[in-house]
Amino acid sequence: MSIHLLHGISNVMVDRILTVQDSEPVSKAVSCIIGYNVGSVLVMDERGKLVGIITKGDILKKVVLRGSNPLKTPSKTVMSFPVVTILYDATVDEASRLMTEKKISKLPVVDAKGKLVGIVTSTDILRTQSTGASYHQGMR
Repeated sequence: MSIHLLHGISNVMVDRILTVQDSEPVSKAVSCIIGYNVGSVLVMDERGKLVGIITKGDILKKVVLRGSNPLKTPSKTVMSFPVVTILYDATVDEASRLMTEKKISKLPVVDAKGKLVGIVTSTDILRTQSTGASYHQGMR
């Protein structure tokens, strides 16, 4: 195992978190996904608690294929839930194993109190692995 897999997930995660309220129309999630060129947005309830995630796939399957109106469809009817999360102090290896086990590619990161602090994707982890491989090759 490469040493970079032992680094904390906090070194890999993105702390710019895109969210929508569960009562907002899915069109707002679409605007965020397109506007920021990301694959998902996190869904929060009225108390600010993480309750779901909306991916591009969710939108295609649950809105487009059903012919639903994204301006009238609440985000809570499209989101995937429950959301699998990982603690802020977990390692990259732990995040990678959890994603593989749960067959997911986006993993919200929470602190010890369950507060959302970031998100890590399989792409973020792959970038870290290639950076680590380049680093180790340069050490020869």
